[in-house]
Amino acid sequence: MDLRKFSIFAQLPDDQLREVAAVVRLKQYERREVVCRKNDPAEGLYLLFSGRLQVMDVAEDGQEVGLNLFNPGSFFGELSVIDDRPRSAHIVAIEPSLIGIVPQSAARDLFYRLPGTAEAMMRHIAGLVRTLTDFRVLLALPSAFQRVYALLRQLSKPMPGGIIVIQNVPKQHELAIMVNTSRETVSRAIAQLIHEGIVEKDNGRLIVRRPERLGLLAQRPSGEKPAASTTAGNASK
Repeated sequence: MDLRKFSIFAQLPDDQLREVAAVVRLKQYERREVVCRKNDPAEGLYLLFSGRLQVMDVAEDGQEVGLNLFNPGSFFGELSVIDDRPRSAHIVAIEPSLIGIVPQSAARDLFYRLPGTAEAMMRHIAGLVRTLTDFRVLLALPSAFQRVYALLRQLSKPMPGGIIVIQNVPKQHELAIMVNTSRETVSRAIAQLIHEGIVEKDNGRLIVRRPERLGLLAQRPSGEKPAASTTAGNASK
């Protein structure tokens, strides 16, 4: 059980890390299995060791809305640990996942007693607020194509060697839920980017070959065509 892969525990000395490991309960979840539901009582801090999860909510019209994706090394449930309020969203496994759970009382004790964990948690929450702000701006974009482009830009990360990559690209229906559009629209948008050489598929990831162009497309007013080429423009209609 490698707890140092989680940022809140990465700097803890070995004796404190063993203390955390002693209270972690491991549980396996299958694909599409619900890890926790919105308004569930606070159970503790969840640690994702392997697999992938999606944070989801349901809009007033009954439509599912994807809010975030969790990859190995992610943790969640921290807000409920701090304020003891119920869960604020549904969490669903989108592939088989191994999760560790630090029970509520033990997690609160760690947050308030270990300075290293407390500092890491403050940094994490600050990053979470920034991410949620960016996501709210993304959802306000008027064009579905813009929202897809903006989400892909958010998911892009620089890698050694100077290339920009989207690792572990979510499936098209997962992307569609995250930006409140259809899977078909996501498919057309990505096909258009590939056609223009802006992104390139490579073994389950996307390489962003023209990041500046991707950024411009994400900012394009909704009344304009989403790309310059006639072929791609016709394909998007």
